[in-house]
Amino acid sequence: MKTIKARGIVLREFQAGESDKRLLLLCKGYGRLMVYARGVRKQSSKLMAAAQLFTYADFVLTPSKGLYFVTQADIIEMFYNLRLDYDRLLSAHLIAEVCDKSIWDSVDCDDLLLLTIKSLSRLSKGRIPSLQVTCVFLLRFFVFHGLQPEIDNCVICGISANKMERFYLCAEGLVCGNHNSNSSNIQMNLSHAAVAAIRFILQSELEKVFLFTVYDGVLEELKRVIRMLWRIHFDGSYINTLWMD
Repeated sequence: MKTIKARGIVLREFQAGESDKRLLLLCKGYGRLMVYARGVRKQSSKLMAAAQLFTYADFVLTPSKGLYFVTQADIIEMFYNLRLDYDRLLSAHLIAEVCDKSIWDSVDCDDLLLLTIKSLSRLSKGRIPSLQVTCVFLLRFFVFHGLQPEIDNCVICGISANKMERFYLCAEGLVCGNHNSNSSNIQMNLSHAAVAAIRFILQSELEKVFLFTVYDGVLEELKRVIRMLWRIHFDGSYINTLWMD
């Protein structure tokens, strides 16, 4: 092991000993890393701020006895405003929990790190509803895993979504009205506005993906879609716990 410099964000923090912390980082080029920060719970520690949840920083990690210890950190962003609004803080915790429990160690997570930073930045600025930011993050998380639903055509007959009068959804994606009565996999029906929003989220560039406007009812539809897909592809227990109705 050698000293490394890793740009990343604190996803979780755990107390250790009298004044130390263990930090779970999501880092560019390294993925998930569990590291130790000595003495950061002391008021005199220069690393106290860098060892806080949601802190985005350049960390210098020094190996010792098979573990990495934080020896220096240059803070880039702390997303302090998240702590001033309960709904936004709850959404930020959900994003961190998803990153923690749904990816493996040593997996290339650079795209996910960028998505996480963009999402927390939008939450912190407070200009977009927290539910909208959370829906964008979670739907794009399916893209990260290659699990995004087919949203352009019926997954059974292939008819274009532009020719559908009614939309239904199964685990694989859209189903047209010709099959809703004889398909046991259909989970829910969707409005035209919800389908358009999902398509925009899945297909837009990351810089633009948050920039859309919909009614609250459409966001609730997106929330139901995400819960359904999460139940199919992942352990959804923490989604339901943190994302209450």
